[in-house]
Amino acid sequence: MRAIWTLAVKDLRLFVRDRLSLFWVLAFPLVLALFFGAMFGGGDGERAKMKVVVVDQTGGGATGFLGRLATTDGIEIDTAKSLDDARNLVRRGKRVALVEIRPDFDDGGFSMFGRSDDAAATIAIGVDPSRTAERGMLQGLVTQALFAGLGEQMTNPAQMQAQTKQVRDSLAQATTMTAAQRDSLTSLMNALDGLSLSQGDPGTASVSPMSTEGMVESVDIAHDPSRKPRSSYDVSFPSSIVWGFMGCATAFATNMVRERRAGTLLRLRVSPLTRAHVLAGKGLACFVAGLGASGLLLGFGALALGVRIGDPVLLIMSLLAASACFTGLMMVMSVIGKTEAAVAGGSWIMMMPLAMIGGGMIPLIAMPPWLLTASNFSPFKWAIYGMEGAIWRDFSLAEMLWPLSILLMIAVGAFGLGVWISRRRDP
Repeated sequence: MRAIWTLAVKDLRLFVRDRLSLFWVLAFPLVLALFFGAMFGGGDGERAKMKVVVVDQTGGGATGFLGRLATTDGIEIDTAKSLDDARNLVRRGKRVALVEIRPDFDDGGFSMFGRSDDAAATIAIGVDPSRTAERGMLQGLVTQALFAGLGEQMTNPAQMQAQTKQVRDSLAQATTMTAAQRDSLTSLMNALDGLSLSQGDPGTASVSPMSTEGMVESVDIAHDPSRKPRSSYDVSFPSSIVWGFMGCATAFATNMVRERRAGTLLRLRVSPLTRAHVLAGKGLACFVAGLGASGLLLGFGALALGVRIGDPVLLIMSLLAASACFTGLMMVMSVIGKTEAAVAGGSWIMMMPLAMIGGGMIPLIAMPPWLLTASNFSPFKWAIYGMEGAIWRDFSLAEMLWPLSILLMIAVGAFGLGVWISRRRDP
């Protein structure tokens, strides 16, 4: 073990002296984190079809609304038995968002009449923190479905009269509006009963004649005891840390080729050290460098940008597994060419597609379904997913086992493949 550690320390010293390698391991991931963090902080745009889970707490009173929402372009819905189940689906990234329909929800389009400013919201929307661009789009689709209900009722006299009667009853019991406001809205209900729309002038009081404002509210999915809004950097830093792991793997793979061409590996082979000692020392150096780089990036994120860590123990486990995974990939990259240029170029050619489909470059929210399926084969996805689970997805240990297992399987398989190719090339 002492020989392995001595070799690892030697490689680490060479690594920290290489300024270009340090740039790709520390500076480049940090630039990515700042860029994507600022970009994900808001914005809108065309997105793939959203998968939304719905919780209906009305006991069946929202069937019509759900039917209209389900037929809306750009959304795909299913249901959950409880709000906790729906939150878990969104928190684990299985669904983009949840829509909670609360018990006092009224599917009638006329429920939009006469809402006071302090009236409680009857619909709540919760969106995956990594998918904030969809929040406004989903709220617009929900509002559209609410207005569609009004259109259906206005073409059905029986439903319209039932709704106008309900509104009159509510107006009679309202205590926060003036007589002029009540008369205006009552006149409007009378006009609707006669199938002839007329406009009233409700004035500028605290009651809106017809509005969905206040009916729909946003709720947080990520658990945070401080109850402060999560920073977009909580979402961008996991992907930037994976770029740091990739930079370490590429740097150490190139260094192995350099030592092979310079004869350093041959001199180590003829020493009392075995091949296992040499390869283990190289792997340990890459593993330690990856952990060190991730620690520095996380420290900067926490101190300078307010990145908040949900579970430090699970985060350490995810970093260990991710570092082991990219150490295994380093061993494969070190044998894909015989020169430094070939290995460096081949490493980026091999890793860039994995980064693109795994969320390291192209956000998963912008991917079509077939590409989302392909992302399951990328170590980038599972490394990011594991770190997100510890930082803001609030994963339990059982939920964390799946990404950790995949990362460790890649680590063992890739390292073993690299060693096998190395033995065949340099018997």
